[in-house]
Amino acid sequence: MTPSATPRPPAGPTATGPLTPTDHRAFAFLGQVNSSLRQCLCTLARHGVALRRDTPERARLLLDTVRPWPLYKGGQFLFDLMEWEDLMVDGEPPPVLPTERIVSAATFPVQWLAAATSEAPAATRAVPGQRTAAALDLPLRLLATTARTAFLGAAQDLTDLLGTPTPRTGAQDDTEPGPAPAQPTAPELPPLEAGFYLYEDIILGTLTVLGPLLSDHAASGPEGESSDPAPSA
Repeated sequence: MTPSATPRPPAGPTATGPLTPTDHRAFAFLGQVNSSLRQCLCTLARHGVALRRDTPERARLLLDTVRPWPLYKGGQFLFDLMEWEDLMVDGEPPPVLPTERIVSAATFPVQWLAAATSEAPAATRAVPGQRTAAALDLPLRLLATTARTAFLGAAQDLTDLLGTPTPRTGAQDDTEPGPAPAQPTAPELPPLEAGFYLYEDIILGTLTVLGPLLSDHAASGPEGESSDPAPSA
């Protein structure tokens, strides 16, 4: 009689089910990404609702400007395809995301776009290595931008670290932490409005929150200069 083979233990299942601890950690991270995306989209939409209600003429002009752009149409397609509206309106509304965090997250992509779309100086004549230099131009500009941002951030961190500390009162013991600094209050924004205007509200909110960042990267010259007429002498 042939001895029976020892059965192999099932692969994957754990004491709590078929998902491994790595699966749970991966889903926890992806859930955090989902929550952050929802919070950002809802915050931008609420900024858009505020703009549409407070200054409807400006909101109309902004939308009329961006509607013909492929980026606007592509964003509308992805918004519908990914069903982001369901993500935004499902459940209790998330807290307002500080504008500083939105601007910080968008800074590097905007810098990359500015470097990728800026006009490189035209070569007056063919020189050896011209094609190689042109291929390296964008990465070098991105590297310079990243290095400059890192240097400015380090300088600001050192300034904060070496700044004058807040004076402590004599009644306070050195081992006891002082009162927590006051946190900036979130702006009073109108509630989210689901429906036809939701994508437009996100666009309006994006232009409102990121407007200063985008304008800082506008090209100089005839297209970047103000079109206001010069004052008469």
